[in-house]
Amino acid sequence: MTAWKKSAAAFRRCLDADQYRADSRLVCATGKMRLTMDAYGCGHGVGRLRDGRLMERPDQCGPGSPAGAMRRLAALLCAALVSLALSTMAALAAFDAPVAIDVRAAGDDEASRLIISFDRPVSVDHKLLGHPYRLVLDFERIGYGFDPDALSFNGLVSTMRYGDMSEDASRIIFELDKPFEVVELSTGSADGLYRLIIDVRRADQETFQAAMLDTMATSSIVARSTKSDRLGAIPLATSTGDGPFTIVLDAGHGGIDSGAVGVGGTREKDVVLKFARQMRAELEEVPGVRVVMTREDDIFIPLDERVRFARQHSADLFVSLHADSVRQSYVRGATVYTISDRASDSVAAEIAESENLSDSIAGIVREDERSPVTDILVDLARQETLGFSVQFARLAVSHISRTSRIINNPHRFAGFRVLRAPDVPSVLVELGYLSNREDEKLLNRPEWRAALAEELAAAVTEFAELSGRRLVAGTDAPAE
Repeated sequence: MTAWKKSAAAFRRCLDADQYRADSRLVCATGKMRLTMDAYGCGHGVGRLRDGRLMERPDQCGPGSPAGAMRRLAALLCAALVSLALSTMAALAAFDAPVAIDVRAAGDDEASRLIISFDRPVSVDHKLLGHPYRLVLDFERIGYGFDPDALSFNGLVSTMRYGDMSEDASRIIFELDKPFEVVELSTGSADGLYRLIIDVRRADQETFQAAMLDTMATSSIVARSTKSDRLGAIPLATSTGDGPFTIVLDAGHGGIDSGAVGVGGTREKDVVLKFARQMRAELEEVPGVRVVMTREDDIFIPLDERVRFARQHSADLFVSLHADSVRQSYVRGATVYTISDRASDSVAAEIAESENLSDSIAGIVREDERSPVTDILVDLARQETLGFSVQFARLAVSHISRTSRIINNPHRFAGFRVLRAPDVPSVLVELGYLSNREDEKLLNRPEWRAALAEELAAAVTEFAELSGRRLVAGTDAPAE
């Protein structure tokens, strides 16, 4: 029964993660097991339909085969999965890209080999990054069919991250314990799978540095910016005070950056996106409010691009949504942050430091191009905007406290990079802390998220009215 449960769970995880193929069947590979389901029902390792009747395991589909209670239960589970899959076929058909089936890394402290198996050929670009030592692989969009819980590495490789960088680009990052160089990158095929093989060996710091600069100079896919994909060519603009009140909801993290992971396995990037969608639904019911989201699916967006996105949409308010993890597991409750060069306390400093590492986690090399004169002008503009940020923070705390627990001193401040728009009132809302079991449970309850989203939406409405905006029907802009 255990194996059957694992098969069903793996297939459901495949569907939830959009890891499938858009042909006559759905495909999911997890670990060493490949699951398929066609139009007639479940395939390898789960069960199948025959003559319109749900049968047992594939090797027992003949007439008169015995069916015990345990097998019937497994068959019913398979039927439920079939129904789920067929009901979402239209959405699944939109995805047609290579799927990474398996990832392996083996070797010793001097040399290691990485092998990624795909269901079809892929093109890859790579670069090296330091602090920590990383091998970054960039692809046109791929799916992820392996079981992340089954991955284990030895040799030079310590950990791996993966995710989408945009609607059409994906990234896998291997973290290594020591400086290294890529000896060979090759491809091949075996057993119907296409393999990407990367041999790395330990190197001294000077060799690593030279190799890193070389790959960064020649990388092509890496150089593609998400700005053109997400933001288009919208010029920077400021709100005139006319038209709809525009709020940008920023679901933190995404794609290759999972954010915090709760004690029960909840990923920050997933729960804050769910909350952002619920809050958007609440705000869309308010006449005269225009809602724009920095991301609407599981992709990564650099911090500076989130700020630029708000400015390019002439935002009247920017709300970044998070659910972090801190060392003190007893810390729980909602918190609202505004920007400051000096943190209000050690917890605020820890969270800001963690959030500001988002680009580095995703393998983004940031270049600060501002001059000292620009810094002065930006700081002056930010000081004027900060008062409005603080005003909304206080409103948010007041409304959140009506439905949710809040932390002691719930309005705090620190140097969050995502709040640095000089002309857009900006706050970062910690919905709760995934390092706390009770907060994690609440974050996973749709009814709790809905109640909190309703209160935050009410705070936005009140802020808009206090800012002098009349929220009346007929002023809302087309949805984006």
